[in-house]
Amino acid sequence: MDSNAIFLTWDTLPLEIVDMIFSHLLLPLVGVLMKSENFTLAFVARRRYYSNIELNFCDSLGSSVHRMDDNSLHMEPSEFEALASSDLLDQLRIEKLSIYVQKEIKDYRFPHEEALNKISSIVTDVSLTFAIYGYNSMFDWACLPSSPLVQRCIQEISVQCGPIDPNIPPLPNLRKLDIKGDYSYTTNIDTLPVRFPLNLQEFVLRDSHGLLSVFANLPSTLQRFEIVKARYFSIDDFIKLKLPNLKYLLLREILSMTEINELFDLPSLLENLELWWIDPYWELDQPWELDFDSFERRQLPLALQKLSITNCPLNKFRVDIFPDCFKELIINTTELTSSEIRMLEFPPSLVSLLVAHAYLSSLDFVNSLPGSLKSLNLSKNDFGFLKETDEDADTARSYQINFPESLQKLNLEENGGLFTLYSLENFIFPLSLTDLNLSGTNFRSIKKLNLPLLQILNLLSNNLISVEELDIPPSLTYLNLSRNKLQKFSKTLPDSVEFMSLEHNQLSELMDFHIPVNCTELTLSHNPLHRIQFTNADNPGLKLQDLNLDKISVTTLSDISPLPQYLTRLTISGPGVSSLSGIQLPVGLNHLKATYSKITSLENVEFPPHLETLDLQYNQISSLANVHFPKNLLSLELDDNRITSIDAIQLPLKLKLLNLRKNAISAINELQLPDSLERLYLNNQEHEHLLNLLAGLTKLPSKLHILDLCHNGLSEQAIQHLDFPASLKRLHVHNNKFENYRKWWIETELTCPWISYFESHMCRSHYDRYH
Repeated sequence: MDSNAIFLTWDTLPLEIVDMIFSHLLLPLVGVLMKSENFTLAFVARRRYYSNIELNFCDSLGSSVHRMDDNSLHMEPSEFEALASSDLLDQLRIEKLSIYVQKEIKDYRFPHEEALNKISSIVTDVSLTFAIYGYNSMFDWACLPSSPLVQRCIQEISVQCGPIDPNIPPLPNLRKLDIKGDYSYTTNIDTLPVRFPLNLQEFVLRDSHGLLSVFANLPSTLQRFEIVKARYFSIDDFIKLKLPNLKYLLLREILSMTEINELFDLPSLLENLELWWIDPYWELDQPWELDFDSFERRQLPLALQKLSITNCPLNKFRVDIFPDCFKELIINTTELTSSEIRMLEFPPSLVSLLVAHAYLSSLDFVNSLPGSLKSLNLSKNDFGFLKETDEDADTARSYQINFPESLQKLNLEENGGLFTLYSLENFIFPLSLTDLNLSGTNFRSIKKLNLPLLQILNLLSNNLISVEELDIPPSLTYLNLSRNKLQKFSKTLPDSVEFMSLEHNQLSELMDFHIPVNCTELTLSHNPLHRIQFTNADNPGLKLQDLNLDKISVTTLSDISPLPQYLTRLTISGPGVSSLSGIQLPVGLNHLKATYSKITSLENVEFPPHLETLDLQYNQISSLANVHFPKNLLSLELDDNRITSIDAIQLPLKLKLLNLRKNAISAINELQLPDSLERLYLNNQEHEHLLNLLAGLTKLPSKLHILDLCHNGLSEQAIQHLDFPASLKRLHVHNNKFENYRKWWIETELTCPWISYFESHMCRSHYDRYH
């Protein structure tokens, strides 16, 4: 198609439509389109590129670690200053500007305020996160940008340090405030009430050791309130806050709360209530006991749509009347039994029910669930192990379980006794079911499993010997039969299947296997497969990208016939795999992994031209001479082989990772590393051939980030010629034969302060003691 025609199309579209299209594009692609000669493309791409910006303002005492994703642009302060002075500023529209500030509290002023003031005219939302530190310090709101133009843009503030000055400035558009208390300094927080902006909608309180009464001035506009680890939480104090418009309430790790009953007057407009605790066994530094075991309410707020209770010893759950709009109940990791669920009368509006990781033992309550239910998760319970409050075993075995007629998703995984007590004949599944998970249920037979609309079927970790009678619907997209006892698989799968796994079975051969056209991932690993035959491997319409043949029993790659030629990722290993030659590897292959095999040589192997990662760890390769690696290779892993020399090997110019640990290299006499290399591992050469000479390694790559030479026979003299680049951050040389390791380490730290050594204390103390 003519590119000019494409540009003409963009020019004829309304600008709002073009904006909408670009809002769904990933940032790297937008960066390319921003350079287009077409005015409309470049203009819209530029606005999208700068629409979501992240800034880190950290001083030398802090850390400048930042995260990026495909939807936000991280800018250095200098880049931000340049943008503020750019002639293109008026063409931009910054929807979200997120600023992370890590500074010392002493004499603090908000950095780059002049540039921020310039940009405020095109910013919709400014989000500030403060990690201000300093001994016995209180967060002062004078740390905020002083410009009224900037303050009008501030919509979110997070303060991750100490107590705050209770006099919060009246920021007109602040909608969310997140403050984290400090365990040491609570005096001012406890005695002075906090003054909040009038339009605040969200408030997050973390690690508070003060009383809730301090927050009595929370505005009535508040809609979301999260309380995390409030040591002196009181239901009475919460009620006194009077939050009539509250819609979302999260109470997380409130260890003093033991129950919820009628005395807890929940806001009438509340739509979502979440009660959540961390497992107390993981809280080793907080020896408080968790006693929340009862939730009893005659009725819930009339607007409540979702209730979630997680990680507590809840054993009593009583609700007489659910509101008509109630849609979702989550009770996860509790001690709730079937008798408690059996007493509940759910409303006809219920859409999703999760009672997982509890003590449910009988499924008799399922017949009483409303027909509106679309998702039911009863995983990780005790089904099959009846209790005194349940029916007897004979009654249960003859009982019919009618799942709700509108049910689309059913999860019964990890109920090991389910099909010890019940059989498939007990269950009447609705025809509407699209997602069924019966993994880990001791499922033995697939007879009468006929679900015409099923899209996802998970039968992982069962005792299936055969699935030849399985009626596979044409709509199926996901099929997991891993960890069963299948000895044969001859089913023809519909082309709709996108994922298929048969790993960890007992298949000895797979003949005349039709790869579904839309399948992108096929896993056959951990089977005693001696032969695999695909019927349509040469179909140009195949979408198969990832084929996993790890730990199979083929003796040569020719036992796989033919190998699908449109793969991008291939994993193969087994004791019989001794060579990669003699077979045509897919031309589009990007990733090849052939580990834990018996490959001895790479000579005469024709690697695909687009290969980017090659993983040959744990083989028996002894030489890299006369090996022609593809020019696009980025990662080469040869860990734990028998390589004795890497002299004069030809490495690809784009290589970023070279792993040669645990080989038998005793000396490097001639080696030229590509300048692109970022990680080099030469550690742990075999004891009989400890690496002791690096004379041939004359220059380290300028982009090298990690160099690992530890556990070898090197001396200070052996590495003294190495010029460590400024890019190097991690240098591992411990457990060598240095005369005075500590002296070398101190001297190197002075000459190369940019390096972080990451040596263990054990290694340092060892050298301090003996050198």
